[in-house]
Amino acid sequence: MALLTLYFDYPSAASVVAVLRLQRLADDGLPVVFEGFDTLGLDTSLPVTLDQYEDLERNGARAAELGMPLRRPSRRPPTIGAHLVGALATETGLGASWRTTCLRAYWTEDADLSEAEVLSALGERAGLDPDACRTALEDRRARLRLRQRMVALRGRGIGGVPVLEVAGGTLLSPDVPDADLRALAGS
Repeated sequence: MALLTLYFDYPSAASVVAVLRLQRLADDGLPVVFEGFDTLGLDTSLPVTLDQYEDLERNGARAAELGMPLRRPSRRPPTIGAHLVGALATETGLGASWRTTCLRAYWTEDADLSEAEVLSALGERAGLDPDACRTALEDRRARLRLRQRMVALRGRGIGGVPVLEVAGGTLLSPDVPDADLRALAGS
């Protein structure tokens, strides 16, 4: 059973930092689950928002320290498709590879994470079968289930990201010291 669940979204610089920090715990065998959450909730890209610029300003240096320098993106895409591919990646044991590939593509290559062709190519780069990625992206039922899950999470108070959920339902910011993260994960 996972003791920590991280809710994150790709266009969030704070999520980059949280994913990179918590992936280290997962790599050490600690019980961490990564759950994608499309904070935009729309089917169209938006221009980069001021809050996204501020997020980049606050978290860019820390992301670089953790090995992922961030550049200013040109858009804020809907990420439901990226999270659908992320679910496929997790099922096939490539979740960490997918998250890293997708985050790096968005933040360093300005990849449009709302485009199915881009996501399939990124999936292949992460080790996934591009046909399986396309199938996942075309699955309307899976898309609907994921949207419904995100609505339910909003009802529980998860709206912005990153959010860390500790077993038992306590929600907190993942901005706690590394030693505290390890303690929360049960090591």
